Formats: sequence, C-alpha cells, structure tokens
Amino acid sequence: MGMMSKMFEVPRIHCDGCERTVRGAVSALPGVGKVEPSHLTKKVLVEFDPTSVDEERIREALRAAGYPAN
Repeated sequence: MGMMSKMFEVPRIHCDGCERTVRGAVSALPGVGKVEPSHLTKKVLVEFDPTSVDEERIREALRAAGYPAN
C-alpha cells in the first residue's frame, strides 16, 4: 500500500502561526509525508503511510497541539 491522503477540518486554524504549529505537530509523526494546513479553508491535507500512522493518531496530534479536527 502506498501513501494515502486525508483532508481534516480544523476550525481553530486562524493564521500563519497556527499553520506552522499544525504542520510541525503532524509532520513529526512517523509515516507522514506532506502536511498542508490552510487558515483560509480551515482544513489540513495530510499525506501519510497508513502502515506507519493512522487517522486517529493524526487527530491525536492535532488535538494535543490545540487544534482538534472535526
């Protein structure tokens, strides 16, 4: 299985600083490739290897950083 992409709705993203925090928290997870947060759309696109990390672990990282996903 290859990389998988998932769009997470993260309503608390309001600025570039929020984007940096989210990018840092999620990209630190093993198996995460690309992390593209947008405060304009309040969404975060994450590309990840599902054999290394799952969606729930990504949600946990977002929650721990203060940006819970819907």
